Amino acid sequence: MPLRIRHVREDEAPRPSSKGETSEDMNQLKSEMMRLSSGAVLEIEAGSEKAVRGVKTLVTRASKQLGKGWRHWHVGTKVFARPKREQSRRGRPRKS
Repeated sequence: MPLRIRHVREDEAPRPSSKGETSEDMNQLKSEMMRLSSGAVLEIEAGSEKAVRGVKTLVTRASKQLGKGWRHWHVGTKVFARPKREQSRRGRPRKS
């Protein structure tokens, strides 16, 4: 089915549901990510299996904002996250 696009006046359009502010969950998650000690893993309870995807997306967005890569996985309704380890270089260095 093709998209139906039309122009409407601004006063006829519904108001946005959010103000474009950062969510409280995102701020809390970034705070916990920064405080995570070495060798530890974050455990986040999603509440339901449908919410797991949203939590994992939140972890990805927060890690990009912090400038560090994070690995995340889930078991049931719990999402686990930890910073990605530095990758070791495989093989020998190239000769010039």
